[in-house]
Amino acid sequence: MINRFLDSPVESQHFIWMASYLDGTFLSEFSYDSQKENSFYSIEKEKLIRFGLIGYGMNFYYEVLGGTFKLVGQMVEVIYRTDEKEYYLTGQQQMYNDIIQYKDAEALIDPQMPSRAMNSTITQYNFGYKQNLQIDDVNFNFKPICHIPYGGRPIYLSLKISADKDLNGRLCIRKNGITVDEFDAPLRANVAGILNWELTM
Repeated sequence: MINRFLDSPVESQHFIWMASYLDGTFLSEFSYDSQKENSFYSIEKEKLIRFGLIGYGMNFYYEVLGGTFKLVGQMVEVIYRTDEKEYYLTGQQQMYNDIIQYKDAEALIDPQMPSRAMNSTITQYNFGYKQNLQIDDVNFNFKPICHIPYGGRPIYLSLKISADKDLNGRLCIRKNGITVDEFDAPLRANVAGILNWELTM
């Protein structure tokens, strides 16, 4: 994403979000010079070209034009395939700029000392987008989220998909242009299905 900046500038978070713009500038969750926190809502979505997370010398992001994920150097694409045709959920020539990012956290409470201040700990970082796609005669709603958990658990993508008509197809995942997984994924009209796919490094 921004190769000069692949580590968080603050000790309180090991990953931060990064928004890259068409003019070569970027906005990070914490400024590298002042460590000042920037608001997620100040991201200029209409100028975005990439969005994701950086930390530990790694970057995880997606290309806003087309919605293709780039996860630690691996390109990940998602296709819904029926016997008749393939519907590319990533790779469409449109801007996937309805960005999402959030963190999972937990806090331990001592019931014998309820007034004691709680320290929360981030357990997982998450980013992705949601997108409405009209592909031929089908309208899809697609919401992929990349999850980066702590504690040695694997990184994974949750893929939430719905269509406006019944489809009997398979969900195909390509990594670096090669299909690596296919899953039976019949869809009922206007009913969402979710698949969690584990990223292998």
